[in-house]
Amino acid sequence: MPTGICIIAHAPLASAFKTCAQHIYSMTGDRKAERVLAYDVPAGVDMTEGVAYARRLIGELLAHADGVVVFTDLTGATPGNIARQLFEDGRVYVVSGTNLPAIVSALSAAPDVPAGRVATMAEAAARASLSSLIDRCD
Repeated sequence: MPTGICIIAHAPLASAFKTCAQHIYSMTGDRKAERVLAYDVPAGVDMTEGVAYARRLIGELLAHADGVVVFTDLTGATPGNIARQLFEDGRVYVVSGTNLPAIVSALSAAPDVPAGRVATMAEAAARASLSSLIDRCD
């Protein structure tokens, strides 16, 4: 069973990541990215309500998956704090400070790869994709 994927980020970043992933996968006719759930956390959200909403999303994913990887944008901010509450469920893994390569990596995992391994692969892809163009020859 494929791993469920949920993106929880400051509005409108979660939906933007999902839209980008859908764009990438639509080029090949693959519909994997359509199963991604996105939660655009609004400014000033009540934490209790935010966590309850996120738990509903995770429940939807767990109905069709053995585990879920939650991607969030920033550790210590509201979306990250909401995601941290979901980590209490042993089937939920959280990748914070995510980027598009991390999400694409998770979507590319084979259906039989466990969620914990998908999260590890996604984190590795996020790190590997970072680069800087700072050296200049003047």
